[in-house]
Amino acid sequence: MLSTRVKFLKESATLKINAMVNRLKSEGKDIYNLTAGEPDFAPPEEAKQAVINAVAKNLSKYTPTPGIAELRELIAKKTNVQQPALASHPWKPADVVVTNGGKQAIFDAILCLIDRGDEVIIPAPYWLSYPEMVKAAEGVTKVIQTDFSQHYKMTPKQLNAAITSKTKMLIINSPSNPTGALYSREEQKAIGEVLEAHPHVWILSDEIYDRIEFKVGSWSSFLQVNPSLRERTITVNGLSKSGAMTGWRIGWSVTPDSLTPALIALQGHSTSGICSLSQAAAVAALKAPSELFETQRLQYLHRRNLALEVLRKSAKIKVVEPEGAFYLFVDVQDALEENQNADGFAEKLLQEIQVAVVSGVDFGAPTCLRISFATDEKTLLEACSRLVEFCNRTTERLR
Repeated sequence: MLSTRVKFLKESATLKINAMVNRLKSEGKDIYNLTAGEPDFAPPEEAKQAVINAVAKNLSKYTPTPGIAELRELIAKKTNVQQPALASHPWKPADVVVTNGGKQAIFDAILCLIDRGDEVIIPAPYWLSYPEMVKAAEGVTKVIQTDFSQHYKMTPKQLNAAITSKTKMLIINSPSNPTGALYSREEQKAIGEVLEAHPHVWILSDEIYDRIEFKVGSWSSFLQVNPSLRERTITVNGLSKSGAMTGWRIGWSVTPDSLTPALIALQGHSTSGICSLSQAAAVAALKAPSELFETQRLQYLHRRNLALEVLRKSAKIKVVEPEGAFYLFVDVQDALEENQNADGFAEKLLQEIQVAVVSGVDFGAPTCLRISFATDEKTLLEACSRLVEFCNRTTERLR
């Protein structure tokens, strides 16, 4: 018999469809794959060389549970640079816990704070793992539904209405997976003002896409705008996206003294820590010149613009221009058949035109698709062109 906490967990939709795509490819089929939530760039050369050096030095032993000292120091420094409003009370290396990707950082924070029946507010569309993590902790997900007209961003009014005495946490992700939505400083400030009135609510700010913004200077760390919320905010980040190092599993949380010891204790009894070689790579990546990340940002921006130009050729596709991350979130409601949702639509795309995208159903948006532009231009343009043609053709059939 399975435990209650795992019995109803869903398989990750993104990992599931990637497995399906790989199976079709192994059968010799050409698939235009726009599902990947990972950069197609190579990791920094400095990181690769650091691993080689670490192997040569036999750095293969256990590391401290929260991470090696040099890495924690660099992460604290990076966070302080992004949150200068906290200059009078900066983060220390002791406030950092290095984890097996940002996913573990989020999961551990939820496990440490959420008890059975506690409510966690999550704006939708959301990263599909958030509700499943809350479910595993026996908490209750309270969804704030946003839509195309709001550019998929919750309003302070919505947040205030959602908070109850049972609310324990708000999860905010900016830039967002799956929508690419980025909360401006003014929008974050307004959200912070609501939270000021509810001191029992923690904030988990998932900032994994921090370096992928399409208007320079538009992104801001949540605590930079709301420094008064320092003692109940968890900042999560990592190198999977900005460093193109998804498989190296390097993430972290930066948390106040009231939470950090619990995170360390939990990690000590679960993973013990993360790979020593990955930590060596992370040190090198965090020391790498900023120009490296700027090159990738500009390439993502170029791809975004190319894809938008194609997708806007169909009146049946609604798409908000993403402000960050590397996703386009498209609403295809006008192209859906009767009683069809995005699951069925995505399956037809894969079967009929060999285009793989991720359904928005598990993201809390059943009429939408997530398109990743973390791929080469040829694949991106051909796939988007096929999608446009398919939507227009489907609409003609519906008439």
